[in-house]
Amino acid sequence: MGLVFSLVGLMFMINSMIWEVRFWWVMLMGFLSLKYLNVDVWGLLFTQHLYCDSMSGILIVLTLWITGLMFLASYYSVKYMNNKSLLFSVVVLLLCLVVVLYFLSVHIMYFYIFFEISLIPTLMLIIGWGYQPERLQAGMYMMLYTIVASLPLLISLIMLSELYSSFNMLLVYYLNCLSSLHNVNILWFLGVMMAFLVKLPMFSVHLWLPKAHVEAPIAGSMILAGVLLKLGGYGILRVLSVFFFNELVFSKIFIVVCLWGGVITAIICVGQSDVKSLIAYSSVGHMGVMLAGSLSKFMWGWEGGMLMLVSHGFCSSGLFCLANLMYEKLKSRSLFLCGGMININSIMCLWWFLFCIANMGAPPYVNLVSEVMLFCSMYLYSSWFVLIILLMVFVGGLYNLVMFVSTQHGSVMGFVNSSFVNVCNEYLLLFLHFYPMLFFILNVGYLNKVILF
Repeated sequence: MGLVFSLVGLMFMINSMIWEVRFWWVMLMGFLSLKYLNVDVWGLLFTQHLYCDSMSGILIVLTLWITGLMFLASYYSVKYMNNKSLLFSVVVLLLCLVVVLYFLSVHIMYFYIFFEISLIPTLMLIIGWGYQPERLQAGMYMMLYTIVASLPLLISLIMLSELYSSFNMLLVYYLNCLSSLHNVNILWFLGVMMAFLVKLPMFSVHLWLPKAHVEAPIAGSMILAGVLLKLGGYGILRVLSVFFFNELVFSKIFIVVCLWGGVITAIICVGQSDVKSLIAYSSVGHMGVMLAGSLSKFMWGWEGGMLMLVSHGFCSSGLFCLANLMYEKLKSRSLFLCGGMININSIMCLWWFLFCIANMGAPPYVNLVSEVMLFCSMYLYSSWFVLIILLMVFVGGLYNLVMFVSTQHGSVMGFVNSSFVNVCNEYLLLFLHFYPMLFFILNVGYLNKVILF
């Protein structure tokens, strides 16, 4: 509960806090959360409606971490807009508060309310600080996709609560003895899962994500990739563990769609010319693999899915930061116009290399552990999936290699200024994305305490 009061107090103190202090304050909260939210498998009940276990605790740390980095990444794009800088800070902190309360909620109605309220600050970030006029269309796409799927979720959660005679997910989890829901029909399954699948997003309901990423500012892209996609993943994991949706026929269909969608989006990534669009489509493929592993009902699939949520949050957010730094210097995100950066900015070339190999799941990053666990669970589920897995690994390495080679090698365009100056803020921003991916591999055993069903 002290974490919630700290966030509220931070919002009230914002008028007297300078930009750097806001960043360091939120990062300090992330460090403290990392220390105190390392709870055991039974979790920690703050109040009647707020509960934290290992699954929600690590995502709360990720939320606070990415929120602090959002202030640092927006230093130049928002700092000099004095009439909007205060509003920007309020929107970002409000979004952080809503997401943290969503991860802490154990009451079904609060769980749903905070899930839907997170759309409003996100829409304000896209429309208020976006770059192009198409940001209105991107915001409309996002709202239509998510709102259409939210009403069946509300009705399904209310009906499930009536069946179990409780709105407390923790109580339902420990006292679940209603065998009639162990094999559910497709209406129950889709009603509860569809809103989370759209937010994840699953392939075939993902069209809002590339539009939102391309039109959003750097803070919007970071919060979308680093935190908001995790709302869908966390919702799926929590609902599966609480209500025991174990219908294998529907799981097979969703697993096939997710894996095939991962291959299709990887092929789409190879043909992209916009860097932000490429990174956004790669997120769809990664989240598809995470969903397939979670639906496989294997322990490795579950733990690999949680690890993918954390590792993808840092890696994808860091790639968007690199794309934004390139855009601020070149005023372009095109792969065809941003070639030869190794000749004029070799240090940034190193950072591009580190994040590209992390995105393709190469050692020594924790991304490798998550992909190995997910791919093993897919192979255990069906040996035929090994063909799709090999194709995904190959094409995934291909589009990351295309992105790195296109931006860093080749000839330099004539309009490019050869006197690029990197500042310490940029190095700090990239380093704080980089070292959690590198050192979290030392504490992968944390995921063994995630509540399994």
